[in-house]
Amino acid sequence: MSTIVQQSWKRCQESSLKATEKANDQIISSRRIKEIIQENHPLIRESFPLFTKLAPFLLSTEHIALLSDQDGNIIHTVGDPVFANQAQKVQLQIGANWTENNKGTNAIGTALIAQQPIQIQGEQHYFLENRFLTCSAAPIFSPTGELLGVIDISTRKEYSHPFALTIACMIAEAVQNRLMLAEAERVIALPRPLSPGSAGLSLPLVGLDQDDRIVSLNEMAKKQLGMGALGTTLQPEVERTGANIQDRRKRVWSMSASSQAMPYPRLAGSCPIFLQAKKLGQKAAHVDFPVLLNGESGTGKELFAQMIHETGPRSGEPFIAVNCSSISENLIESELFGYEGGAFTGANREGRIGKFEAAKHGTIFLDEIGDMSLRAQAALLRVLQEKVVTPVGSNQSRPIHARVIAATHRNLPEEIKAGRFRADLYYRLKGVSIQVPPLHKRTDLIQLAEHLIQKIAGGEPLFLSNEAKLKLQSHSWPGNVRELQGVLMQACFLSETYEIAEEHIQLEGLVEAALYQEDEQVVPSLRETELHAIKKALYMSGGNVSQAAKLLQIGRNTLYRKMAEYHITSPMNQGDL
Repeated sequence: MSTIVQQSWKRCQESSLKATEKANDQIISSRRIKEIIQENHPLIRESFPLFTKLAPFLLSTEHIALLSDQDGNIIHTVGDPVFANQAQKVQLQIGANWTENNKGTNAIGTALIAQQPIQIQGEQHYFLENRFLTCSAAPIFSPTGELLGVIDISTRKEYSHPFALTIACMIAEAVQNRLMLAEAERVIALPRPLSPGSAGLSLPLVGLDQDDRIVSLNEMAKKQLGMGALGTTLQPEVERTGANIQDRRKRVWSMSASSQAMPYPRLAGSCPIFLQAKKLGQKAAHVDFPVLLNGESGTGKELFAQMIHETGPRSGEPFIAVNCSSISENLIESELFGYEGGAFTGANREGRIGKFEAAKHGTIFLDEIGDMSLRAQAALLRVLQEKVVTPVGSNQSRPIHARVIAATHRNLPEEIKAGRFRADLYYRLKGVSIQVPPLHKRTDLIQLAEHLIQKIAGGEPLFLSNEAKLKLQSHSWPGNVRELQGVLMQACFLSETYEIAEEHIQLEGLVEAALYQEDEQVVPSLRETELHAIKKALYMSGGNVSQAAKLLQIGRNTLYRKMAEYHITSPMNQGDL
């Protein structure tokens, strides 16, 4: 066994797990699965097209591919339905948790701890019941270095493909690069390092913001520049040797990046309640009070935070965003405050500075602060009061200078009453409170849609038809501006002329309802009706095939056969995400 596997077995034994007993087989509730999927929407969004391309290989080799979040919860699958059915016997399926605490030594859980690619073959699994498997896993990191989840490729041990681990690593790296391209204004590919065996390596990619500050790095760029490069500017001589992969600055800004004057075009709109929130943000930019942004998911709270940072005196310093809901409780202190080398298992030998230090004299944006655990809240409160951080494993405190902007979709006063949020931390964060309005309360929907279309189309003339405008206005927009942007992106893609028509606007719920309108002249075929019923049952059951079969009143094997017939290779491949 490798050292990593030996260490994993030792952890399992120390946790009193019995290899001959049955592993924890609890499945997360359908409601919680949907919440976890929503929380990891960007990760699933960027993984989905890669999994789709991988599907033919998986079908032909009797493999399945799985995506887990950073807590080991499986949230997406695709692959061979026959093996998927066998894998469900050990809960290798959506809704299962594959951390080592639950499943012993396994590719997903062990890769999360080791934070490096690993293959667990047959008897290397700790629990006897899992030893018919061979699983290859690679961790996925965000462009700023946070652990997001794991790509896993599994099969029966006798069918193991020699390139399964390589493919898992390639998919994980591709997901990270896609996340960078989705978030960064500009992406530069640096030259490959001149070293033996480097010819087959991927390109080092660096993501820059509007002010040419480094905001993201892929794995190759991390090795070349180090994580300390985040928040700094790329050296001119280094930039000259690179190649522009993406540059969206012209589509986003109507003025030069160096002229960050009002009215901040990235936050467009004319709705009075939106303009009032924007005015408060612009005013807050010129004072040093902490800011708390309240609003539903998808309303643009991070854009408000960026506006406050970029239009104030700290604009020349780093802007570091932290999603508090995506960092596990065990890692929150090391992520925020840093750690010394060897402070814990899997720690970088050289140690790592935390987000507060990385922000320097700039801004740290604590997104989804309402999801932070009480233990982490206590640690954060201490830092805000004392203005110093103590890295994990160190006894030396370091001063911090960053401004704090926090955001949440939760009602924090209610969370305080329920005992889930500290009142003292709330009042420490609530220097200036700004309510970002949900889209359904804004009166400028069409104007905002037209603004987004021009950004998406990159200056190409594209117009909404009157029917398309009416359809947009008829929707409740539970996903707010983020949902609107996704709908418009699809519409721009579907339109083959200069007009976006009603049929190009594809809204969740309305399309399904159209199948059953009484005045509908076209009756869907039996095949279409059956396909729709299967997709809906899988969605309502949270991807649990057994529950979906019960809803459809058919046998589970019949449902697997139908899924194979309609090429539904994963319960979550229905486009509902």
